[in-house]
Amino acid sequence: MMIRDLEGKISYLEELIQRISNEIIANVSYERAKPTDLWAKSETDINAVKGAAKEIRDIMLILRPERAPSIRKKFKAFMQPIENFTETLRRSSEQDLSVSKQALEQLRAAVAEGQGFIDLAREILRNPSESILEILRLKEVYGAKEYLLRVSVPEAIYVRLEHLAKSMETLKLRISGLEQAIQELLRQMDRVQEEILKFHRAGED
Repeated sequence: MMIRDLEGKISYLEELIQRISNEIIANVSYERAKPTDLWAKSETDINAVKGAAKEIRDIMLILRPERAPSIRKKFKAFMQPIENFTETLRRSSEQDLSVSKQALEQLRAAVAEGQGFIDLAREILRNPSESILEILRLKEVYGAKEYLLRVSVPEAIYVRLEHLAKSMETLKLRISGLEQAIQELLRQMDRVQEEILKFHRAGED
């Protein structure tokens, strides 16, 4: 189920962040390393962090769509210093060893922001939307229907299962409608957020 999937991805992200902290940030020798050497050491974990964070973000948006602005804000705050770290190393001169120290400061900022992102993910893990959970449960029930239809059973049971299959088909259509409504809600929230950001505080230029 999606809840278990989210829990596993959160644990994986925590392990990645801990490894980056212990093996890269805590290693003072990397402050004087060539940018290419620091990137070679960190690239695999950095890419894994980005991938895990995106997957966690997507699951959070499904489990608590009404919190989309907060989720996207936390994700962006986490990803920005990681992107800065990456760009700093990639664009640097091979001879400028001070760049690695600067990049590590950005990585420290990413680790700090990552904890806030994980805290939000755990909060949503503890308190997902009840209506979304119901939709996910109905999906699991519908999935079970596919198995039932392949099993050979006595006529009386078959009639009951056939009725159940039709009921599940109806549920499937309702679930599809709810999913579309949720996606439309997210789009509307994005548009409202964009409009809000266009306003300025009174007195500002």
